[in-house]
Amino acid sequence: MAFLSDEAVSTPVSNHYIVQVTAQNFMHEVIEASLKLPVLVYFTAAWCGPCKQFGPLLEKVVNDAKGRVKLAKVDVDASPQLAQQFRIQSVPMVYIFVSGQPVDAFSGAMPESQLKQLLSQFMVATPEEEDAKATLAKAKELLAEGKAEQALQYYQLVATQDKENVEAVAGLALAHIVLGAIDKAEELLRTVPEKAANNEFVISANARLALAKAAPKLLDTEKLREALAQKPEDHESRYTLANALFSAGQAEEAINELLHIIASNKDWNEGAARKQLLVIFEALGFENPLASQGRRKLSAILFK
Repeated sequence: MAFLSDEAVSTPVSNHYIVQVTAQNFMHEVIEASLKLPVLVYFTAAWCGPCKQFGPLLEKVVNDAKGRVKLAKVDVDASPQLAQQFRIQSVPMVYIFVSGQPVDAFSGAMPESQLKQLLSQFMVATPEEEDAKATLAKAKELLAEGKAEQALQYYQLVATQDKENVEAVAGLALAHIVLGAIDKAEELLRTVPEKAANNEFVISANARLALAKAAPKLLDTEKLREALAQKPEDHESRYTLANALFSAGQAEEAINELLHIIASNKDWNEGAARKQLLVIFEALGFENPLASQGRRKLSAILFK
């Protein structure tokens, strides 16, 4: 597709990622720019009623993206050649350019959530986001190694730079739980917005918090094991042992004790062992190998 020149002059814009485009600067602002990040080419007009509402929404989404997407606005009356070239029959109309080519398009307004979901297919992480990912990965590694104080520092670094990063907030809560600061963890998790309640990291942190608040304190696990050796059917003691083991960082042993109860009597105490096991799986995280293995064992017991 060849792009025509135009004598029109670009109007002032709010920032580097929101620009007014004509055929004169289309090559630079859209084609060349889309080699680095997705560009939304937004065809609009001053007389367009829906555009008056949709335009500000587009700008909000672009500003929220913090440099991962660009908005190129085209006034169809000021740039009729571009409008004709793209066969624009109605506005608002949006083309999405990636790597110099239009890869998607839609006409009419679109809800913010749907627009963000569409753009997420094309957006790449900024260098800052890549740095945050690496920092969070290091924090997660340290936490898994039992180095909660060091993990706390890494999570705090990301949370300070991006207060909306729920993984960092959830990680901070997890580190505080490990360090025994249950109240601080609970306070942090209360700051998570409702829309992020189903985030996997938030679910895990909330599950860990629930387990920590219910965990028995300073129990002698060896004495519990000895008692169970004498009376294996004492499910209450085994349940207590499982919670104590998880609180002590022995997740695999805790899972096995709960599975033992379920295999013996899956309905014991109104299914308390199964319910607690599911909380532990959430606390560990969906992709945790122990959780995956535990789910398979649970299914084998329940459906044999």
